[in-house]
Amino acid sequence: MEAIFILPVNSGGHAAYQNLVVEMFRKYYPNPDALARSTWDIIDRFWNLDLSYTDICLKNKYSVYGLKPRTPSCMHRSYLLSIDFKVTSVTDWVAQLKINPLYAILSGFEVGDTPGVGTFYDFFNRLWDFDGDNLSSPLHPLKVSVKKQKRKVITLLLLIKQL
Repeated sequence: MEAIFILPVNSGGHAAYQNLVVEMFRKYYPNPDALARSTWDIIDRFWNLDLSYTDICLKNKYSVYGLKPRTPSCMHRSYLLSIDFKVTSVTDWVAQLKINPLYAILSGFEVGDTPGVGTFYDFFNRLWDFDGDNLSSPLHPLKVSVKKQKRKVITLLLLIKQL
């Protein structure tokens, strides 16, 4: 692939997302009645969810050099969709994006051109906006083990106390 010198840009903002959804729905779901009512509730919610601000906030987190990155608002929307569809594993979600056109379309990706696992983790690092990892330290304080007295000694002490 050839290097491109641009930051992630979502020209057209939320309206561009909505136009892509309409175009892809006409192509992949010509019969809207084929989708469940609960799915339409999610579609409606994401149709109205404007995440354009994510593109603005994360613009300085991307390099001007290299390959064209995924649009941050689409990555954000896709992660939120995975939560709505109760897919908790990023690896499983990436697989679902590849096999289920609905998930790709609602995320704002072209069907067949969806991000991989590493792209999601790169996005999470940019979104986290913290220099350190968001994981707990691998160094833990040593646990002090308390030596237990042997049963015979305890039994003997109880017998002595009773006398």
